[in-house]
Amino acid sequence: MVNTDFDPKDLTKEKSLWDVYIESRKIPSSRFNDLTTLAVATLLILNAYLTKTPINELLELVRKSSDTGLSVSLSTLGFLVSGFTIFATISQPALSIKMSEIRHPESGLSTLKHNYFIFLRVFIYYIAFAFFCLLITMFGHQGGLVALAVSYFDCIPLLKPVLVKMSYILLFTGYFYLLIQLKSFIFNIYHAVMTALRWKAEGYDEEEGNQNTPSP
Repeated sequence: MVNTDFDPKDLTKEKSLWDVYIESRKIPSSRFNDLTTLAVATLLILNAYLTKTPINELLELVRKSSDTGLSVSLSTLGFLVSGFTIFATISQPALSIKMSEIRHPESGLSTLKHNYFIFLRVFIYYIAFAFFCLLITMFGHQGGLVALAVSYFDCIPLLKPVLVKMSYILLFTGYFYLLIQLKSFIFNIYHAVMTALRWKAEGYDEEEGNQNTPSP
């Protein structure tokens, strides 16, 4: 659907990563990703409820896994951003502008923003997970702020197990969700490249060039 009200200022409408995330929520998420993540989260809840592992061992697992998660998420994010930067750099400006004039039927966003926001949303997920891991690393270590807070409420014996098991569930659900998002990211790179090639093969870039060519 061609957007007859296209304004070049719309290309820079988003002023922050939060604005990008809000707009990206218009893009439907993968049903497979959602269902598999829900299944994994359910299994983790069941495992946390039934496990006979001492709570201190589970706590140590959460602490070590959060340290690993912080390193892995930031490292992977660096590679993803580098790859996306290269992809965006080699994209043809004329074709990108043409894509910005056409609404995507699923999200109502321009086709350009629809494609790019899919990638940026994955970056945001990685940043959020890294931030969660950082909070555990900063405040969840032995003698840290969380441990001190729990010690003040020792009259609530279930407080520590609940916090540890909730952290365990959220942490490993996040691990799985990022892995499944990485799978989608790889496919979306392929799909975006094929879309650009298809648009070129169908002559969209030539139409743009013809419109900009003065009549003799």
